[in-house]
Formats: sequence, C-alpha cells, structure tokens
Amino acid sequence: MPNLSQLERQRHVLDLLETRDSVHVAELSEVFSVSEVTVRNDLSELARQGLVARVRGGVRALQHGQSELGFDHRLRIEAERKQAIARAAAGMVEEGEAVALDSSTTAYYLALELRAKRELVVVTNGLLVAAALADAPGITVLVTGGMLRLSAMSLVGDLGLDVLRAARINKGFLGARGLSLERGLMDLNPDEVRIKQEMADACEQVVGIFDGTKWQRSALLSFVDSDRVDAIVTDTGAPPDEVRTWRSRGTDVVAVEPLSRERSPIRPPDLRRVPPASERRS
Repeated sequence: MPNLSQLERQRHVLDLLETRDSVHVAELSEVFSVSEVTVRNDLSELARQGLVARVRGGVRALQHGQSELGFDHRLRIEAERKQAIARAAAGMVEEGEAVALDSSTTAYYLALELRAKRELVVVTNGLLVAAALADAPGITVLVTGGMLRLSAMSLVGDLGLDVLRAARINKGFLGARGLSLERGLMDLNPDEVRIKQEMADACEQVVGIFDGTKWQRSALLSFVDSDRVDAIVTDTGAPPDEVRTWRSRGTDVVAVEPLSRERSPIRPPDLRRVPPASERRS
C-alpha cells in the first residue's frame, strides 16, 4: 500500500485492530512502504488521540471500557463527511414521522440535525443520540432498554427488543462497518448487530448512513440484506462503480460532498446531558 496519506495509514491501522489485538511497527513499515520512523509518528498520533494503546514495538487495541472518550474520539474521525451525510439524511425526515437511529457516530450527527423538527418520534439505543435530542421541544425520544455497552454508549440485549418489536417506524437510519451486495450492511459486535436487525425489521424504510471509507470494508456479521436497503447516504469518496451497482439494484444512493472544516464545527457529546431513566420521555 504505497503512497498513502497519514490519515489513510492511520485509518488502516484502526481497521486492522478491529480484528487483531495488536500491530507492529516493522510490519506496518513494510505494508505501507514507509520508514519505521514515519510509522511511529503515525502511531504516536493515534495514541495521543486515545484511539490505541502503545506497546513495545507497536500498538494494541483499547480494551472495552478502557476509555470513556472512545465515542468522542470516533466522532472526530471523518467528521466533515459524517456531518455532510447527517445533513442530507435529515432532509429525508418529514415532521410527524417516527424514525429509528442506531448508536453510530453518524447517527449522533443526524440527531443534531433533527433538533429543529416538530412532532417527531425518535427511537434509539444510543444514549448520546438520546442526549442530543433530550431538550429538543418538538421531539419525543424513546430509548430502548438493555445493558450498557460503554465503548459505544449504547444499550443492547433482550430488554430492548420488546420495544422495537411493538413499534412501527417510518424510517431507520443505520450506520455500518462495511457493506456488499452479497451480504448487505455489516457490523462487528453481535449485540449491536441484533439491535440493528430488530430496528430494520420495525422500519418501513431502511437508510444506510456511512462515509465512503466503509465501502471497501467487510465485517463479521450482516444485519440487513441488500434488498432491504431502500437508500444509502454517503459521501463522494464512495467507489463510483459500487455506487452505480447499488443504484442498478434499486437502492437510492445519495453521495454528498464533505463539509469544509470551517463550516463543520464538531460538537462533542456532553455526558452530563444523558438524562436518568426516570426523566427520559417516552
């Protein structure tokens, strides 16, 4: 993989750590065709951001629960793309509808875009997604129950399934770690996948929301078949050939230009705004 930018190299390191415990400087130097000094600089920056942990000779993946800032850091990766995607996805939401948002960082940005809507019901398993909407006057937030998954600030498990099975939702906006026509939309964590499956089943329309880097990735588990995906909102970094193929199969694919840094200030989640269960609206 020669001639990659620093951001592309760092992204590949994070991809590797989704399926491995650690990666090493010498290996990465050979893969990227750069010096070990360059690799160490890349890894030092990832460690500074709290995305990896340094070990002798390389880095390792953070353990679940090791950092409460995991969501906040992921929010800053490809932020301009995610914010542009969120803005376009919000245009698909009509006032008076019921929509489902998963716990992805793109869904968090979408929640911010939805705050001005009226007579909207939002169903989510993401605590920070719910917090972003908690004081929006025209929105009723329904949070699924379950066990807290700290790394994503999400609720997972059987307790949340009854809510989704009893609901009828107009549109579901779901992030993904990867996608293909053969396997549909995919993710890694089995608990998150199960919630996403139930969300998709409860929705009349399913909309994938993910940036262009996800198009050439795979993941362990599928949560919705490709023929159930009504639309995808992504950015112009998505591979044109794959976009055309999805469109030819009947999926509406919207590819937006990333927002400029000047136009897209990042609003990190404030954990203090997550309301206690007794105060959540239903």
